[in-house]
Amino acid sequence: MKTITSKKAARLLPGLLPDDNKYTRGLCELVVGDPIYAGAGVLAVMAATRMGAGYVRAYTSFETAAALRVVQPSCVCQPVDAFVEHRHAACEGRPCAVVVGSGFAVSDAAKATVLDVLRLTQAPVLVDGGGLATLATDEGASALRERFVAGLPTVITPHRGEADRILATLNTEEVQASRTRCEKKGIPAAAFDALLIARAFGVVCVLKGPDTYIADGNEESADDVLVLTCGTPALAKAGTGDVLAGSIGSLLARGMEPKDACALGVFVHARAGVLAAADSAELCVTTEDVLAHLPHAIRALDRKL
Repeated sequence: MKTITSKKAARLLPGLLPDDNKYTRGLCELVVGDPIYAGAGVLAVMAATRMGAGYVRAYTSFETAAALRVVQPSCVCQPVDAFVEHRHAACEGRPCAVVVGSGFAVSDAAKATVLDVLRLTQAPVLVDGGGLATLATDEGASALRERFVAGLPTVITPHRGEADRILATLNTEEVQASRTRCEKKGIPAAAFDALLIARAFGVVCVLKGPDTYIADGNEESADDVLVLTCGTPALAKAGTGDVLAGSIGSLLARGMEPKDACALGVFVHARAGVLAAADSAELCVTTEDVLAHLPHAIRALDRKL
């Protein structure tokens, strides 16, 4: 495994060109925020805006849109149903990416939306939150394989429970046997699980936890798995995953390679948590504090260049 250090993260940090515009800096579209979880959609959108995408558009509920017009008026808001009416493709000089699932309840409507995003988007897609439940279905797995064969990157960001539900769709006896072999070799089970999910579904898997593991479906060995070990329990709060999803989505929209975007995103997110804890206390850090410290984490990296 390879550890994500501050030096490695600093080298990945994308810069700005003098002639950049909002389109060359990337379009990040977010399909997020059911009415009951409007806040999750707001957090993901605000993080995407903070992490450098030039244009942020949200397809979301009325409740989320109303909040965004107050706290993030630069974001363009449209109804979720409008997603299918637009073209979602990257082209020369106009990179883009789509984030889906933050603040989604698990429902048939959410499943249909996630499948639409996976099938219609000709650009990187990140699936998070309630959207991950779709991947544990035959239709979801099929859509992921189709994207993989077509060379379209997909990133998924499960926590431990979500990863277990996805793993349950595979042969559980083989999974456990392989996990045991890895542990005997000193490979953490979570690292193996991230790699297994990545290879089974053709995705980049960001398995969140006390240590976060990033695995690419194109890789075969646990030696290639990235690990982040410099987080903080202050991040164990509802909503921090939505901030991470928006952060990585924004970096994907900048045109970064998916695994690099994930590595930089998880490092900046973790460092923002550490900085927030230093300003108050680990016990008292809120998700909003983590969001507010993203620029400070970026600035600290920028000084290492």
